[in-house]
Amino acid sequence: MKKNIVALILSPRESGNCEVLTKEICRHIPEEHELTLVRLTSKDIKPCKGCYACLVSGSCPLDDDFLEVAEAMAKSDALIIASPTYFIGANGVLKVFLDRCLQLFSAKFSVRGKPVINLVTAGIKGEAGYSEMMLNSFSLILGLKLRASEIFYGALPGEIFYENDEQLQRAENLGSKLFSTEKRSFAEWACPLCGSDVIQLLGENKIQCVVCRNYGEVVNDGKNLKLKVTLNPDNIFFTEEQAGRHGLWLQEMKSRFMQLRRKLAEITGPYADEGKWL
Repeated sequence: MKKNIVALILSPRESGNCEVLTKEICRHIPEEHELTLVRLTSKDIKPCKGCYACLVSGSCPLDDDFLEVAEAMAKSDALIIASPTYFIGANGVLKVFLDRCLQLFSAKFSVRGKPVINLVTAGIKGEAGYSEMMLNSFSLILGLKLRASEIFYGALPGEIFYENDEQLQRAENLGSKLFSTEKRSFAEWACPLCGSDVIQLLGENKIQCVVCRNYGEVVNDGKNLKLKVTLNPDNIFFTEEQAGRHGLWLQEMKSRFMQLRRKLAEITGPYADEGKWL
């Protein structure tokens, strides 16, 4: 049977680098497949209201295109996510979409365990900023299995492959990774749990991986610096069990609010009429 690949394109540009890159990679996927492209910037995705209704009733009161995209993702065999770099970050539609993704933790819409390739494009070499980190964090939170994550450079539509055989070859190589069963290998200086090379220094040789938020330390073997990271039991998304616990906590917060809302209103009430809204 054909594999169903859903690609989330986070660029509004038609035939832009994100779209061209995604299609080039799919040309080299050895498995027979069908590609469904979703231009997320053209979809009506409203910001989350923070009402937690989806955790209680299982449905969201907002009427937009979110469920259409969520259902396509849930029915897919694999995902590709491609974003341009805007002000050293991924397109903001990614965060707006993610904030609505509590519904994806239900059995109906779950994407946990589906393979994904994350792609970032940037116009200036070395200026992709935290775009890749945003895509990888998005994938980790939803429980996707990250098969590869790479940055390609090029500002004009199609420029990523203009006189650039190296990037074309990298795109070709990515095609074989989406459905690969080989264990993903990480550089010694990257987080051994998620592969991120972005860490936060906490002092006293303690670090935290910015993507998977597990803790560890920097180890010097006399030649190179390496990261030693262990699973944080209080993490809220790294494992399926942790994500489930966090979902229960959110539901409890809804119940706790209903119990305390009158007392909380005594605190927030005096601030209600202060200031002028634009």
